[in-house]
Amino acid sequence: MTAPTFTPPPWRCIGHRTIAADRGGRLVTICEVFSGPGPLEEADANEALIAAAPALYLAAAEVAGWIDSGFLTVGVLADTSPARVAACGRAVDALAAALRLAVPGVAP
Repeated sequence: MTAPTFTPPPWRCIGHRTIAADRGGRLVTICEVFSGPGPLEEADANEALIAAAPALYLAAAEVAGWIDSGFLTVGVLADTSPARVAACGRAVDALAAALRLAVPGVAP
């Protein structure tokens, strides 16, 4: 998979609806979240999700790597029950698709 080129984490919420990253002691704005006509709780949740995006991506990529290497082959991943095998396959496919969405230029 292509390595992501996003601004390195950590990202954090600063001010009102602004997500930023520390780049060598200088805060760099990643984005500003528009509240829109929806409830403020929704905007708060969007802001938190965006701030967590790099950590979520890195965690998902690490799990995907463990699966690809065969390291995660115990428990439900080693179960041969057709329903569990299908469920694990769907989960792995969803994880791979989500990771591809995070890397521009890679088809989902």
